[in-house]
Order: sequence, then structure tokens, then C-alpha cells
Amino acid sequence: MELTIAGVGTRLGGRWVVDGVDATPPTGALTGLLGPNGAGKTTLLRLVAGLLVPQAGAVMVSDDEPGPGPTSTAGAAGAVPPRQVPVHLLPRRHRARRIALLEQESSSAVPLTVRDVVALGRIPYRSWWGTDDDPAAVDRALEAAEAAHLADRAWATLSGGERQRVQIARALAQEPALLLLDEPTNHLDVAAQLHLLAFVRNLGTTTVAALHDLNLAAAFCEHVLVLSAGRLAAAGHPADVLTPALLRQVYGVEAEVLTHPRTGRPVIAFTDRSPVGPTPRPQEDR
Repeated sequence: MELTIAGVGTRLGGRWVVDGVDATPPTGALTGLLGPNGAGKTTLLRLVAGLLVPQAGAVMVSDDEPGPGPTSTAGAAGAVPPRQVPVHLLPRRHRARRIALLEQESSSAVPLTVRDVVALGRIPYRSWWGTDDDPAAVDRALEAAEAAHLADRAWATLSGGERQRVQIARALAQEPALLLLDEPTNHLDVAAQLHLLAFVRNLGTTTVAALHDLNLAAAFCEHVLVLSAGRLAAAGHPADVLTPALLRQVYGVEAEVLTHPRTGRPVIAFTDRSPVGPTPRPQEDR
């Protein structure tokens, strides 16, 4: 799915928490959404998911819903490329089939099994009689997230890491064209973090993941967006964006950016000096 974030902004509590963000994450790749706490990452993900309506700008997504006109493939004579539409204007059911958002916290007081939780991702595909035209989708999602062994466990008995795997499976069960992840590596051990991000990177699905660990972002993302106080501070390949100057400006830390001897990817080595504090930016009236 093609995604265009065009001058998006929204206020919460009387202030701009996302402020004029312009970005075009690459289609079919993993984009890391970075920034300190309070930078606006979660709010931007909710805007991209269509759960919030922007007060400025628009989030545009390609819509391949069948409609009038030629239906041949791109590049063929008479082909019509997918049009882009504001995401919040997509019908809710159609949006739920195209976009999956995994938020940070999920809880339920209802006694559900893991299979029940993953099956929630199939709700947009259910008929009026409650049947799913692809009953094997839940099993495929559980296998992909390496959570098949948990299928019959009660959700309430799972550890934090196990719940995270199951929520990933629920998102995959939606078979989304756009996958949005808010801190997906929370509660996971190091091996599970590496496996999860490698898996997501290799899906070939347009994915935007809010991440706190800059080294994970540098290792797995093809593109990063760095937010600071609701604004886009930088965008591009991690090797071009994650510089000592940017880390000082946005995070208020001193660091050296090295090169991994095997992958060639950036590796950030933080110093033990006291934080310098983010560089303040002038406040503008909106």
C-alpha cells in the first residue's frame, strides 16, 4: 500500500502534538518511527490508521477497491493506477481489511483463549452469518508469529512477551496492506526482538513501527522518520539520518555512530557524559 503523510497535524489538550508532518514511507518496506517520549509517535500512528481525523493536512493511502474503469495491471495499456484517498474516509470495514494497528497495551476481562484473540483480526472478513471465508487464516497467523503452541492457552495466563506475540498474530490475521506497530518489541527478550523485526522486515508489507531502541531501528529499518515535539526532524535511510548531531538535537545525548563490521549498518554507541538536553525550537502560533 502506498502511504503519503501530507502536512498532517492535530491538537490534543490545546497544543499541536503532531505538527505539519510530511512523509512518504517506502512501499513494501519497514519504516521506523523514532523520537523521545512525547514526540507524537503514537498520535501519528493513530492518524495514519484513520482512528483520528487530522485537523491539518491529510493521510492519503492507495485504494485498490474495485470500481468503474479498466482493471488491468499497472503498466498494461489502459491501466489505471490505484487512486489515493484520505484514510479516514475509507469505509470502516474496508479500512479494517487494509490496515492493522497494533497498539501498546491491550487487555481484556473476557475469558478468551489465544485463538479467540487472534480470530478478532478476522472480524472484517466475516459474513453476516459470522462465518469466515478463510478459516485457516488464524492458524497461518499463529504460525507466522511463532505462537501456535499458545493457541489453546487462556489469554489471562500469558506473560507480557507471549501477549505481544499473540497481538502480532492478530494483526497478521487481518492480512493488512499497511501494518502499524506501536512499540512492538516491548516485553520481548533480545532474541525475540531480533526475530520479530526480521520477520516484519521480510513481509514485504508497508510497515511503520514506533521504536525506542535506535540500534534496532538502525539494524532493520530501510527508512526512518524522526519526530521531535510533534514535528518531523529528519527522514531517510538510518545511515543518513542517525548522526551524532541529530541525536544531540532530538534526544539530548552524546553518541558515536559506528559501522557494524558484518552488516555495514549504523551502530550507535552512547557516551557516559551527562545529557545535554534537546535543542529548543521556537514556538510558533498556529
